Amino acid sequence: MKYIITTFLAFVLVHNLNAQDYFLGGKLGYSFATNVGRSSDELGFNDVSKNGWQGAIIGKWFYNRRLTLGFETGYQYQNGSDLWDVDNYGDVSANYQSIRLLLNGAYYFSHDEFRPYIGLSFGAYYLINTIDFASNSNLNQSVAYTAKKWRPGVAPQLGFLVELSRKVFLDLHAQMDLIAHMEAIYYPDAIPDYTENPHEKQNQISLNIGLLFGL
Repeated sequence: MKYIITTFLAFVLVHNLNAQDYFLGGKLGYSFATNVGRSSDELGFNDVSKNGWQGAIIGKWFYNRRLTLGFETGYQYQNGSDLWDVDNYGDVSANYQSIRLLLNGAYYFSHDEFRPYIGLSFGAYYLINTIDFASNSNLNQSVAYTAKKWRPGVAPQLGFLVELSRKVFLDLHAQMDLIAHMEAIYYPDAIPDYTENPHEKQNQISLNIGLLFGL
């Protein structure tokens, strides 16, 4: 009897280990700045930023055939929009960068070669916003700042995995990053006075393609 129980437990353990596969890979994405979270009469992220590229290292653990747990560590860069084009008044450069550290869970509607899924990531975003305006006026109108803030956020996902082989998956998904806003800070005593991060929210949508390799 003891032998039968031991054999049964060993079979269950091996079965679970085979089902719980680990995959590691990377993805590239193209991000679209949005004004989600801002009213139509407010300055939004889409007003101040162009679209941009992002890259990330991603990992997934198949807890079972329908559920994965994982992580994402990524970087994104976007240039400032034409809103900052002030050629008649001086030279200006603007960019928006972010580093994200996220945990992820996803549910799969199928365990076939084509696997549609919904997912949700949550974690921390390190936002780096830079404005550098060099005025050509006789008056001192130049403004330069770099705002750096950690902010929490969530990122719902909708996509699908394609099983290219037993140990290789193609991952295609859309993702919306919803980030707690960076406060607009007004500096009335500066010369000239200015507002840092006037758009406040930096929510965006991205389209992503990635590859995952079994470990």
